[in-house]
Amino acid sequence: MNNNRARQFLPFNGLRGYDELLYEAGREKEEKREITEDHAWKLSGELQLVERKMTVIITYYDVDTYRTITGKVEQIDKIFRVLQVAGKRIYFEDVWEVKVISAESDDSRTC
Repeated sequence: MNNNRARQFLPFNGLRGYDELLYEAGREKEEKREITEDHAWKLSGELQLVERKMTVIITYYDVDTYRTITGKVEQIDKIFRVLQVAGKRIYFEDVWEVKVISAESDDSRTC
């Protein structure tokens, strides 16, 4: 009963998300960079080494800017060329840089 009474005094934020929207609107938009053949070759080799459960730092293009994310690789599909890190699906063609921090990989694979 006291919990219901306390809830009525919680602060109300009628503009939830407005600060984030202003930040996004004021952020500089960035064009997607052209990947050179040498950079593509290097990146392809790095992505071939990435496996599930590895901790990585990935810089990728997301809508209109480059973002960097750090986390464990939850899924990687080398056929459809997509990986998932910290809940974010990233397509190989959007990846700019990959760094493996921890090489703890999924050893439960079967051939």
